[in-house]
Amino acid sequence: MIEKKFLKAIKDFGLISKNDRILVAFSGGVDSAVLVELLLKLKERLKISDISLAHLNHSLRGKESDEDEKFCINFAQERGLVIYTKKVDVKKLAKENKMSVEEAARSVRYSFLKKILKEKNYTKLATGHHLSDLVETMILWFVQGNRKGIKGFKPREDIIIRPMYYIKKDEISGYAEKNKIPYRVDLTNFKTDILRNRIRHNIIPQLRSINPSLEKSMLTESLLLQMDDDYLNAESKRFSQLFLTKKIKLSEIKNIPQALLYRLFTEWIYRETRIYPSYTKILNILYILNKKGEKKLNLGKGYILIKSYDYLFIQAQGKKKEIFYKIKVGDQIFIKEAGIVLKSYLTDKVDKSRLKDEKSFVCFDIREEKPEFVIRSRKEGDRFLPFGRKTEKKLKDLFIEMKIPRHMRDTIPLLEFRNKILWVIGYKRSGHYPIDEKTEKMICFEIKEV
Repeated sequence: MIEKKFLKAIKDFGLISKNDRILVAFSGGVDSAVLVELLLKLKERLKISDISLAHLNHSLRGKESDEDEKFCINFAQERGLVIYTKKVDVKKLAKENKMSVEEAARSVRYSFLKKILKEKNYTKLATGHHLSDLVETMILWFVQGNRKGIKGFKPREDIIIRPMYYIKKDEISGYAEKNKIPYRVDLTNFKTDILRNRIRHNIIPQLRSINPSLEKSMLTESLLLQMDDDYLNAESKRFSQLFLTKKIKLSEIKNIPQALLYRLFTEWIYRETRIYPSYTKILNILYILNKKGEKKLNLGKGYILIKSYDYLFIQAQGKKKEIFYKIKVGDQIFIKEAGIVLKSYLTDKVDKSRLKDEKSFVCFDIREEKPEFVIRSRKEGDRFLPFGRKTEKKLKDLFIEMKIPRHMRDTIPLLEFRNKILWVIGYKRSGHYPIDEKTEKMICFEIKEV
């Protein structure tokens, strides 16, 4: 029965091809031991070219981990199989890299197997995941609110294959006992303070008492969810071009269905930050898209997502940099925070048409010997005098009127003289010290291309 299910999974999902060289992720437990025996028994029938094993000693259980490694080596030798082994102190690695033990173990295991696959030219990596694992995984992710994981794992992901996809745990254990297949028992699998074990030993028996065909039902659900997910992922890729930029224009994505949009946001955020955002954060992003004004969302690890007017982008958090320079008439300085060169000079004649371009050129009637100007970033309480007005207004209100995003305001340099803001550099000139027909000499400031 178990062999029929094994062959059916291979046929249904195209797991093994003629002349495949298969590397088995081998822990020494009953699942991987039975997997190897089934592959060996059916090797000729499936026309498998080569079967080898790979065992990673995580050093998590002291002497037991070392005994597991010895068992795996003997298991391979008795069957004339090549085995690759490696010992890693996963706890130490996790501490050094500020990762959980699970994350560190998964990372080092993946690197170990990937290296062997590449260097030795294996065509498939077989794992001992089975139908009971699938059910546990689906329930585990459902309880933890993980949409991506609730569908479980696939029987095949690229070169990773799971030939025991249709087989239950008790069938595997029974096959091992009947055929006297040796294996190691990890006693930590019985500790119910570990969530997966609690689900395995406490929750699943209760669910099976409600639905005796639990595994069959969950398998059907998994396959259907995978179909839906594959389709929606493929659909979302039609819009991926809009998310290849660092700054997303909201008006261009407003008609994309939310079921596709949150997938695109997840990929975009990961590409920009190497952070997988939680579903709560993704829902918050969808929520703020249609909200007015600037909105911010902390993504973690020093990154902030900012929605400003019609754009959405990610900004790395850092210490606020204060802008401060002094400039005299005749000077030319580079304002690195704004990426511009500012030139100052004295003149008695200027083309009046140039004065209309207050974004790059301004002049003032300042009748003082050797005046010194300050270039600085904004500060609390700043006020600005617009042309045509006798009273000043808050600089903050000016920024809002000009639709300058909040995150940009601290990076805009201000030209100041005697505690008066003369120019929001690159944007707007104030009404202080205007030139007129009586002006004989004027001090001009000009933005030069870098």
